[in-house]
Amino acid sequence: MTKWLSIVGPLLGLVLIAAWVTASARRVPHEKALAAPPTAPYENSIAATGIVEASDRNYNLAPPVSGQLSMLYVKENDIVHRDDKLYTIDDREQRTVVEQADANVLKARATVQTAQADILTQQANVNSATAAVDTAKATYEDAAQIAERNEGLHQGGVISDQANMTSAKTRDADRARWQQTAAQLKQAEAQLHNAEAALSEQQANLQTMIATRNQQKVLLDKMTVRAPADGKILQINNRVGEYLSSTSGTSPVLFGDTDSLMVRVDVDEINASHVLPGSLATAMLKGDSTRQFPMQFVRIVPYMVPKQNLTGSNSERVDVRVLQLEFRFEPPQFPVYVGQQVDVFIHAQERASR
Repeated sequence: MTKWLSIVGPLLGLVLIAAWVTASARRVPHEKALAAPPTAPYENSIAATGIVEASDRNYNLAPPVSGQLSMLYVKENDIVHRDDKLYTIDDREQRTVVEQADANVLKARATVQTAQADILTQQANVNSATAAVDTAKATYEDAAQIAERNEGLHQGGVISDQANMTSAKTRDADRARWQQTAAQLKQAEAQLHNAEAALSEQQANLQTMIATRNQQKVLLDKMTVRAPADGKILQINNRVGEYLSSTSGTSPVLFGDTDSLMVRVDVDEINASHVLPGSLATAMLKGDSTRQFPMQFVRIVPYMVPKQNLTGSNSERVDVRVLQLEFRFEPPQFPVYVGQQVDVFIHAQERASR
């Protein structure tokens, strides 16, 4: 009897434990739904999800160059206007480059002014040499006429040999002086030509320096990112002192025009054929289908993209592509935020595939 109880007792205990575990597993508490699921407002509709965006889309204002964030001029919810400063990348090194470029421009401009002054000097020398040539030529022509006349008088025995020789020597000396001044004029003209060539070279160098300076100023200006349009600061992602990369996918400032909003809707590719341009659509806040608002069709983005906004459903495929549509709407009486996900129902001409 004792042996029988020692065998049956443990078996009975195991049966009781198994029965208790099974009963406990079946008593799963039923959670009460916090909100009713969204209901399609159209007889034939396509269910989709959307993201609220600014009317001109959200601007990811990434820095054009990598560097440390040195100044942040705005904060979240600030209203800014076109060309207002948003933030600045550390520009101390670039400012030094611009200052050196400014100095180079000043130096090149001074060199041009010196070359221009040299041209004035050389032009004055040419003018003086030209006058000297004209004077020497006139003197020579007078001396040549006198020498020719005296030669005739000498042959007629009117003047002496000495007088004839003196006039001839004077003519020859004046010819030599004329030739000398002509040579000096050519030299002065050559120096003027060289000065003009030097001025052209210095002016070209000045233009190069100015272009370099302007290019460096453009780079300096790029280090201060400005608002591309009127709008609102939606998000600040970095603090002063943090390093920003120009190739990073996240920008320090998210900006957009929130006066009117839009919803970017992702329609699964299996339903894309049922979407027609101009379709009506209604958006509902997730978790509260009573808060809904109508939307007006804007456009269909003609290129399908991989689906990124996942709902978490077990039956949802992650390799599906989506057709994106844009709808605009006026802000309703209840709060709707940029970046908020909404349920969307699009009116279809025929029932979409499920």
